[in-house]
Amino acid sequence: MVIGLTGGIGCGKSAAAACFAELGFNVVDADQLARQVLESARCVSQLRARWGDACLGAEGRPNRRWIATKVFDDPAERAFLEGLTHPEVARLRQAAVVDTKRHHVVEIPLLFEKNLMTGFEFIVCVACSEEVRRSRLLKKGLTDEDISRRIASQMPLAEKVKRSDVVFWNDGELEFLRAQVAVLVGRLPAA
Repeated sequence: MVIGLTGGIGCGKSAAAACFAELGFNVVDADQLARQVLESARCVSQLRARWGDACLGAEGRPNRRWIATKVFDDPAERAFLEGLTHPEVARLRQAAVVDTKRHHVVEIPLLFEKNLMTGFEFIVCVACSEEVRRSRLLKKGLTDEDISRRIASQMPLAEKVKRSDVVFWNDGELEFLRAQVAVLVGRLPAA
């Protein structure tokens, strides 16, 4: 079984993924796969060809913060980056869930935005209040302006909730989220 996991920025998708992992699920993090692809020699070569050495950090690895700033407000640059990375991320994601003896959770922040709903038995959304998500993101070092821009760049959380099959509410402690995951897992057939 392959479950899609999504939610808004700051809602706790990674915390939910960790809860699934604690219960024996194979967790696939699409953002981690994207970082892996971004740092591949092929990708670095194409990034340098397009943007020069400015897109690289001191070790010659892609400077993700610089790249994020470059593509965030520029649809053409974002399309270039996504065209470069998304096909390989999709291939790696598919390869990571071929073991039919295990249940899998694939964490994809932009699952609905990028129309990646196929291939999942169902989709889980992690949601929380606006106040809690802003507080979490401020603690991660984002500014109020960055938070507002990132939230605005995603599908509204209410729409993600509406489109999902299961919703975990994550305003409380980790134990509450862990309990919600456990209830869902308890209802699934054995792998």
